[in-house]
Amino acid sequence: MTTTMKALIAQVADQLEALTLAADGLSRITGRATGLDGVITAEAAGDGTLSDLTLSESLTAYPPEQAAAAILATVNAATTDAARQRALLLAELSKSIT
Repeated sequence: MTTTMKALIAQVADQLEALTLAADGLSRITGRATGLDGVITAEAAGDGTLSDLTLSESLTAYPPEQAAAAILATVNAATTDAARQRALLLAELSKSIT
């Protein structure tokens, strides 16, 4: 096998490893956010789906419109955090395979 072919095989192996690590990293991403001083906690998976929502009983002290707005804002913040993490991971992947 020529030196060029060996180098090409090594490069492809490195890229495959980077892709494998990125896929694993994507599956582990969790965006998190809290709202109303910890009354609401939301988590979003790397694909943006809501994976957990915790509401403290003290949320009932807020008017329904305010509670709903705070829940939506907290969920949005969690999905934004997950998207930020995903973008960082994909940027690292791009660096490693180019």
